[in-house]
Amino acid sequence: MKTKLNANAQAVLESVRLSTSHPTASEVYDTVKTARPGIGLASVYRILHTLVQQGYIQEIRHSDDTCRYDGHIERHDHAICTACGALLDVPVNITLPPDLLQAAADATGMDLSSHELRLYGVCPRCALVQQQ
Repeated sequence: MKTKLNANAQAVLESVRLSTSHPTASEVYDTVKTARPGIGLASVYRILHTLVQQGYIQEIRHSDDTCRYDGHIERHDHAICTACGALLDVPVNITLPPDLLQAAADATGMDLSSHELRLYGVCPRCALVQQQ
């Protein structure tokens, strides 16, 4: 259930939604504190957690256990750069056959509720640096 957001929560939500880089909590804090100088880092963490719980944003955990936040809450997939760690939205809809998804869920004993495909590779910026 979504509740009315106070000014701090609204600023955090706006920061996440306007970002295309899937910011970390620290990055959100750095952005929000310019408009809301009295906000603390602990408050940003707490607000992000609440926004995730209420379905305003989604939390994406990296393999290194860092969390990033995404204001794009509709089902979509991500690409992760193995060189710099950039997290990118995949701009095309990748559909997997439902029977394949269910077979994967059955093989792990999971009761499937959703899925996300993650692509791993080198982003264009890092590829360019590697070529030089």
